[in-house]
Amino acid sequence: QELQRMEAHASMIRKVAELRNPTSQTVRSDAKDIFGDTPAWFLEEDALAEPPVEGGPKMAEVPEEDIASSEVLKELDINPELPPEKRKQLEEVILRNQIAFGLDGRLGHLDARVQIPMKPGAKEVSLPPFPTSPAKREVMDAQMDRWIALGVIEPSKSPWGAPAFIVYRNGK
Repeated sequence: QELQRMEAHASMIRKVAELRNPTSQTVRSDAKDIFGDTPAWFLEEDALAEPPVEGGPKMAEVPEEDIASSEVLKELDINPELPPEKRKQLEEVILRNQIAFGLDGRLGHLDARVQIPMKPGAKEVSLPPFPTSPAKREVMDAQMDRWIALGVIEPSKSPWGAPAFIVYRNGK
């Protein structure tokens, strides 16, 4: 019954599309014709999925408009009431630490190592990747390649590992 309802809905959509553009042609194929006997759950896409956001999910990325390092002081909004000697000191600190800011089309960088405290005697955990559709896998691979190129992440040889997955928030 659910299948009949879905087929009727699809038929109605095809008729509306034909009425709007009578010169177009609809090409039909089943997933099985394209992908063979791959299970349906593997091929299903998230109905709320949208094209990936530039830069990917939740990361610090270079802003849309690049700021040249030579223009950094002009772009800053420094309190005009700051005394001139304090302003000069602040500008010197900013210029000395330019690498920490996302300028000239690159991400900001702070050369520091982070230690993650572990409970004594904790055993390594390494989980296999979750099954996902080829389309989602392609998005994740492309995002990881971008992050590696930007220096956000780096390949690891750690015995610890957890699978990555896409999380959509607010329809994005």
